[in-house]
Amino acid sequence: MESSHALHLTRRAAALTLPLLARSDDSSSGEKPVSNFLKSGVPGIIVGVIFLAACSVCCFFLWRNKQRDAKEAAATREWNEA
Repeated sequence: MESSHALHLTRRAAALTLPLLARSDDSSSGEKPVSNFLKSGVPGIIVGVIFLAACSVCCFFLWRNKQRDAKEAAATREWNEA
């Protein structure tokens, strides 16, 4: 009985380790190795560029509205002085 239990444990251990060995050693799966920079750095850069573009657009609209308000205030002052 003890030998069958040991045989069962041996088979179970082999069944658990074989997929791990095959997965790490299998170079014919078609997956290419990818660096950590491509996984985290590139998406971070893309998000950063989109955020910077959005901030630039918002700043442009704020600057344009400020210029427009200044022109309207100058026109109002001229009208009130006349």
